[in-house]
Formats: sequence, structure tokens, C-alpha cells
Amino acid sequence: MGRIYQVFVIGMQGEKKTIDVASSEEEFNNTTVAELKQKLAEKLPQEASDPSALRLLYTSKQLNDTDKFSDHGIKDKAIICIIIRLPGGR
Repeated sequence: MGRIYQVFVIGMQGEKKTIDVASSEEEFNNTTVAELKQKLAEKLPQEASDPSALRLLYTSKQLNDTDKFSDHGIKDKAIICIIIRLPGGR
């Protein structure tokens, strides 16, 4: 069995979830933030029912949907924080 590349996601309540991302380093590096959001929606349906409302932070920087993991140096077992965009505001 091959290696599984993962990230740890810290949720809104401070809980830590492990998300399986890819089975090769190349696939992991080419994973986009949008693809990770889709995996989060599958694994955390109560928190991520609308992936477009999710904001992901890595090293205090917000990640854009089109960004690849390699664009930000995200490595196996990296920690990514979730914040949820609330409706309203300007």
C-alpha cells in the first residue's frame, strides 16, 4: 500500500481533523485549494456544506481557490485553519 499525503485542518471550534489529500507527492503538490474545500465538504458536511463560504488560512495567509499547494509550500501533515465567511457586511 502506498503512502497517503494528508493535511490537518483546525475547525471553527478548535477541533483537528485529518484530511487525506493524495497518494503521491506530485498529486499533493498539484492539489488546488478548491479541491481541498470539496474534500472538506465531504468529510465535514455540517461545517462545510457550502465550500464557497470557507476561507482557508496557511501561515496566516488566506488561500485562493485556484492556488496549488506548491504555490504556498504546503507540505504533508501541514496545518490549515478554517474560517467561515458569514453573510452580511459590506
